[in-house]
Amino acid sequence: MSLFYLMLQRPGKESQDDQEEYWMKSAANKNKFNIFDDDVTVETAEELAKSKKLLTQCDDVDLVNWDDTPVSSAISEGIVTPDSASSFPKPSSSSVPYTRNIPPYMTHSRSQSESFGVSARVSFTPSRESSVPSIQYSKSQERLHTITQTTRDLRLEDAISGYKPAASGARNQEEEIQYLRRALKKAKELNFSPDDTIRRMMLGEPYSLEVFHSKEEKLQLLDKAIQVHDGNAITAVILFLRQTVKPSLFNLELQRRPVAVSHYVSYLRAHYDFKELGNVLGMLNRTEEAAILKYRQAISAPDVRGKMSALRGCLKAHFLPEPDLTHEANLVEQHASLLERQWPIEDADSKSEAQGNLVFKQYPRKVSILNMPLITTLYYNCFYHGRDAENLLTSPLAIKTQHQLSDKQYIWTALSARSRLKQWNGIEELLTAKGWFGNTKNVSVIGFDKVCEILHRTSAPDEILSKYLRLIDGSERRLNLAKKYKCHDVVVETLVHLRDRAELQVYASKLSPGSRGLKTAQDALRSSTIKWKT
Repeated sequence: MSLFYLMLQRPGKESQDDQEEYWMKSAANKNKFNIFDDDVTVETAEELAKSKKLLTQCDDVDLVNWDDTPVSSAISEGIVTPDSASSFPKPSSSSVPYTRNIPPYMTHSRSQSESFGVSARVSFTPSRESSVPSIQYSKSQERLHTITQTTRDLRLEDAISGYKPAASGARNQEEEIQYLRRALKKAKELNFSPDDTIRRMMLGEPYSLEVFHSKEEKLQLLDKAIQVHDGNAITAVILFLRQTVKPSLFNLELQRRPVAVSHYVSYLRAHYDFKELGNVLGMLNRTEEAAILKYRQAISAPDVRGKMSALRGCLKAHFLPEPDLTHEANLVEQHASLLERQWPIEDADSKSEAQGNLVFKQYPRKVSILNMPLITTLYYNCFYHGRDAENLLTSPLAIKTQHQLSDKQYIWTALSARSRLKQWNGIEELLTAKGWFGNTKNVSVIGFDKVCEILHRTSAPDEILSKYLRLIDGSERRLNLAKKYKCHDVVVETLVHLRDRAELQVYASKLSPGSRGLKTAQDALRSSTIKWKT
């Protein structure tokens, strides 16, 4: 009798025992079943394929591909979870935790396909001696359906809102299919109009933009978001449009809606998408904003050499071609020139400081000059290179000329540096100008009151401070500053000039006995040549 006839024969009570004894004696045919049998219908093929997983725990299962080539052991082992065979669960209400790494129709077992009939069922009753589940044969296919029912995939059901998977065996496959069909039909019947979608977005309810396919629907959605003035909805629809329409169409429709442009630009700036932001600003002909954006990107470079190169490129590409940005182009040019001056100065001074220069020993440098502002750079050069010739990079006068600093900016900075260095003769040079016929006079573009303020802050000697206090115009102003800086000689001289004897007597009473200021005040009070006010 052929093997095929035995497989199709309806097993009786006597033949069943003989067949079972025959197959149990054959080690080569152990745990085999056939999912390609003629009796297997389309409806039961999936159930048999799923139940095939339950038998692949056996160590001697020989899996093959469609072309009868053996399946690798790694793939075969990946069909089930790495639980031991002895821990197989009984066919109860709980689902069997098998991993669906390979679909059941991708492989089949040569040995199992020869012996497993349509009417067979599997029972998991682990024995003490063996961890391999035993196979029992039966006429009923309902039991096989009950066991394999626990291995079905519930991912699709979980994806549909409102569905709760029931226990194993409580819902058959046909009921599940019908439920999914009803859920899909209900989802298609929902209202996905632009008005309803925007309303859902505003209320924080679930929504989907993927249902809008045509260009008209997407633009209606954007117009509705603009109409309700909801920034989050506008931004979300803009990003949806950017992903689903051509860039040319997106740019065209965006330009027609200034409100959408503003939200999109704000979104790009907040998310630091400077490349796209620059393209959008250029498309909108907002050249000034695009140039400033490129300038900010250029100065953010961490390396000084890279920053200099980026500034030159930004100046050439975005500032010089625009006539309206002439003033800004000049500022960018000065920034690049300042970096190009600071770099060699820093390099030379760092080497000189390492070699033990006396100036740097007496006044150590606290920070690098790189990336410092223009006035700070001027102060640095006035402090360490105040006497350098104008043709040198370190010359303060060269910095003043190239960067078009005013006389007030230069005098204030240079005076502060020389006063800190106690270079009083250098201060005299700064405040001396030539007049007619070669005469010289003291001139200060910042005012001698500011000069005295700087000298007092750097603890200048009284004679130096008094000298410049006497040059202050206005007796009241000079008197107040002299009292503030405690220059007694200047106070007495000013009170005498004002012929205020009473005020001089009050001031003299506050001076220390034996001090030079008290002696000067007493001499003025005893003088008979001064005509005091009555």
